[in-house]
Amino acid sequence: MRVKKTRFVQRNRGRLLVSALLLLVLCWQWGTAFGIELKAQLAQVLIERAWQQKLVAPELSAAPWPWADTQPVARLQWLDAEGRVLKDLYVLSGGHGQALAFGPGLLDGSQMQGARVVGGHRDTHFEFLRNTERGDRLRWQDTNGRWRTYRISRQSIADASRESLWVEPAQDSLWLVTCYPFDAVVPRGSLRYVVRADRVELPSPSRGRYQASI
Repeated sequence: MRVKKTRFVQRNRGRLLVSALLLLVLCWQWGTAFGIELKAQLAQVLIERAWQQKLVAPELSAAPWPWADTQPVARLQWLDAEGRVLKDLYVLSGGHGQALAFGPGLLDGSQMQGARVVGGHRDTHFEFLRNTERGDRLRWQDTNGRWRTYRISRQSIADASRESLWVEPAQDSLWLVTCYPFDAVVPRGSLRYVVRADRVELPSPSRGRYQASI
């Protein structure tokens, strides 16, 4: 029996070696994928904790981890018709690579009380934009804890290599930008999917007078 096993191993040594290498590669890939997913989940926990710190002391920096060059500056929610939260995101400062790896980023030059341009990856945090429709509501929480409601008013496709996004800084609006198409095989294309949402104005109090019994 041992002779047969020895002969089998000798004859199929090459195949066994290849199979072992493939198994090691698969285990490494599975481990890497699991590690990336674990780091992503841990990052969201740390970002949420940093956001809670930011709400307590808005004037202080609240980096989610010591070496982070970004911090949460807002919270963004997508609501359904009944007001249920469909997507809940923490917006980070800056539109650079490290920030966008962990969440949507508020682009430099955005006005916290005016127009805000937020970028995000099409295959992660801003994937939900493909399912949004005109009239959908978004909610924005600032570092002072105030919530404001916006309604999607326009969805468009722009070519970043030929045109710029013109934004009125003083207008209270949200501009959510991601790469397009959502299912593109080749990344880093020039097309952008742009969603604009305008502030939902609260009803103004009546300025007239009325007679009240006293």
